[in-house]
Amino acid sequence: MHYEFELAFTLLDEAADRIRHEQYGTTRILFHTYGPLLLSTHHTHTPEDGHRLLLTAHDDDGHIATIEAATADLAAEARTRILTVRAGHLTFEATDTDWTFQATDTAGTTHTLTAEIGADPMWTVTTGHSDPVTYHDLQKAIAETLSAAA
Repeated sequence: MHYEFELAFTLLDEAADRIRHEQYGTTRILFHTYGPLLLSTHHTHTPEDGHRLLLTAHDDDGHIATIEAATADLAAEARTRILTVRAGHLTFEATDTDWTFQATDTAGTTHTLTAEIGADPMWTVTTGHSDPVTYHDLQKAIAETLSAAA
Protein backbone atom coordinates (compact mmCIF):
# COMPACT_ATOMS: atom_id res chain seq x y z
CA MET A 1 0.00 0.00 0.00
CA HIS A 2 1.29 3.43 -0.92
CA TYR A 3 0.04 6.53 0.79
CA GLU A 4 1.61 9.92 1.31
CA PHE A 5 0.27 11.25 4.62
CA GLU A 6 3.66 10.87 6.35
CA LEU A 7 5.33 12.95 3.63
CA ALA A 8 2.54 15.53 3.85
CA PHE A 9 3.05 15.87 7.61
CA THR A 10 6.78 16.38 7.04
CA LEU A 11 6.10 19.01 4.38
CA LEU A 12 4.09 21.08 6.90
CA ASP A 13 7.37 22.16 8.52
CA GLU A 14 9.00 22.68 5.13
CA ALA A 15 6.22 25.07 4.06
CA ALA A 16 6.35 26.96 7.37
CA ASP A 17 10.10 27.46 6.94
CA ARG A 18 9.91 28.47 3.29
CA ILE A 19 7.21 31.15 3.68
CA ARG A 20 9.75 33.42 5.40
CA HIS A 21 12.29 33.45 2.57
CA GLU A 22 10.74 32.12 -0.63
CA GLN A 23 10.39 34.68 -3.40
CA TYR A 24 6.95 35.69 -4.64
CA GLY A 25 5.50 33.75 -7.52
CA THR A 26 6.21 30.16 -8.47
CA THR A 27 9.54 28.54 -7.65
CA ARG A 28 10.76 25.05 -8.47
CA ILE A 29 12.81 23.65 -5.58
CA LEU A 30 15.81 21.99 -7.17
CA PHE A 31 17.64 20.87 -4.04
CA HIS A 32 15.83 19.15 -1.18
CA THR A 33 16.07 16.04 0.97
CA TYR A 34 12.88 14.26 -0.10
CA GLY A 35 14.27 12.02 -2.82
CA PRO A 36 13.22 12.04 -6.48
CA LEU A 37 10.25 14.38 -6.08
CA LEU A 38 9.39 17.57 -7.88
CA LEU A 39 8.71 20.23 -5.27
CA SER A 40 7.51 23.72 -6.05
CA THR A 41 6.10 26.68 -4.18
CA HIS A 42 3.73 29.47 -5.05
CA HIS A 43 4.06 32.47 -2.71
CA THR A 44 1.61 35.39 -2.74
CA HIS A 45 1.00 38.42 -0.54
CA THR A 46 -1.92 40.81 -0.26
CA PRO A 47 -2.50 43.48 2.38
CA GLU A 48 -5.88 41.89 3.21
CA ASP A 49 -4.80 38.25 3.48
CA GLY A 50 -1.09 38.46 4.27
CA HIS A 51 1.34 35.83 3.01
CA ARG A 52 0.27 32.49 1.57
CA LEU A 53 2.59 29.79 0.32
CA LEU A 54 1.48 26.61 -1.41
CA LEU A 55 4.03 23.80 -1.47
CA THR A 56 3.27 21.02 -3.96
CA ALA A 57 4.94 17.65 -4.40
CA HIS A 58 4.79 15.42 -7.47
CA ASP A 59 6.38 12.13 -8.45
CA ASP A 60 6.29 10.01 -11.62
CA ASP A 61 2.68 9.03 -10.80
CA GLY A 62 1.52 12.64 -10.47
CA HIS A 63 0.35 14.80 -7.61
CA ILE A 64 1.34 13.71 -4.09
CA ALA A 65 0.38 16.57 -1.79
CA THR A 66 -0.33 20.27 -1.51
CA ILE A 67 0.53 22.06 1.72
CA GLU A 68 -0.51 25.59 2.69
CA ALA A 69 1.39 27.95 4.99
CA ALA A 70 -0.19 31.32 5.80
CA THR A 71 0.63 34.26 8.03
CA ALA A 72 -0.37 37.90 8.21
CA ASP A 73 3.19 38.91 9.04
CA LEU A 74 6.45 37.09 8.30
CA ALA A 75 7.58 37.69 11.89
CA ALA A 76 4.59 35.66 13.15
CA GLU A 77 4.38 31.88 13.18
CA ALA A 78 2.78 30.49 10.03
CA ARG A 79 -0.39 28.40 10.20
CA THR A 80 -0.02 25.24 8.15
CA ARG A 81 -2.40 22.64 6.84
CA ILE A 82 -2.56 19.83 4.33
CA LEU A 83 -4.84 20.78 1.44
CA THR A 84 -4.58 17.58 -0.62
CA VAL A 85 -2.79 14.26 -0.24
CA ARG A 86 -2.69 11.09 -2.31
CA ALA A 87 -3.42 7.75 -0.68
CA GLY A 88 -3.35 4.85 -3.09
CA HIS A 89 -5.73 5.63 -5.93
CA LEU A 90 -7.59 8.31 -3.94
CA THR A 91 -6.78 11.98 -3.44
CA PHE A 92 -8.00 13.34 -0.12
CA GLU A 93 -8.91 17.01 0.07
CA ALA A 94 -9.11 19.09 3.23
CA THR A 95 -12.57 20.15 4.33
CA ASP A 96 -13.50 23.27 6.32
CA THR A 97 -13.20 21.19 9.51
CA ASP A 98 -9.69 20.96 10.99
CA TRP A 99 -7.88 17.73 10.15
CA THR A 100 -10.76 16.25 8.14
CA PHE A 101 -10.18 15.03 4.60
CA GLN A 102 -12.53 13.62 1.97
CA ALA A 103 -12.02 11.58 -1.17
CA THR A 104 -14.57 10.23 -3.64
CA ASP A 105 -13.92 6.91 -5.34
CA THR A 106 -14.87 5.96 -8.90
CA ALA A 107 -18.23 4.58 -7.69
CA GLY A 108 -19.09 7.99 -6.22
CA THR A 109 -18.69 6.93 -2.58
CA THR A 110 -17.27 9.57 -0.26
CA HIS A 111 -14.58 8.50 2.20
CA THR A 112 -13.99 10.83 5.15
CA LEU A 113 -10.85 10.65 7.26
CA THR A 114 -10.68 12.72 10.46
CA ALA A 115 -7.60 13.01 12.65
CA GLU A 116 -7.84 13.59 16.37
CA ILE A 117 -4.43 15.06 17.11
CA GLY A 118 -3.01 14.80 20.61
CA ALA A 119 -1.01 12.56 22.92
CA ASP A 120 -2.81 9.48 21.55
CA PRO A 121 -3.79 10.35 17.96
CA MET A 122 -6.79 8.59 16.49
CA TRP A 123 -8.15 8.39 12.95
CA THR A 124 -11.86 8.08 12.24
CA VAL A 125 -12.98 6.76 8.86
CA THR A 126 -16.48 7.05 7.47
CA THR A 127 -17.33 5.42 4.15
CA GLY A 128 -20.50 6.67 2.53
CA HIS A 129 -23.36 6.49 5.04
CA SER A 130 -21.79 3.76 7.17
CA ASP A 131 -20.97 4.17 10.84
CA PRO A 132 -17.60 5.77 11.63
CA VAL A 133 -14.74 3.45 12.61
CA THR A 134 -11.84 4.69 14.75
CA TYR A 135 -8.24 3.53 14.42
CA HIS A 136 -5.14 4.30 16.46
CA ASP A 137 -2.92 3.59 13.46
CA LEU A 138 -2.96 5.76 10.33
CA GLN A 139 -1.72 2.91 8.12
CA LYS A 140 -4.61 0.70 9.22
CA ALA A 141 -7.13 3.51 8.65
CA ILE A 142 -5.83 4.15 5.14
CA ALA A 143 -5.66 0.43 4.33
CA GLU A 144 -9.31 -0.02 5.34
CA THR A 145 -10.32 3.05 3.35
CA LEU A 146 -8.53 1.87 0.22
CA SER A 147 -10.02 -1.59 0.63
CA ALA A 148 -13.52 -0.10 0.80
CA ALA A 149 -12.80 2.07 -2.26
CA ALA A 150 -11.50 -0.79 -4.41
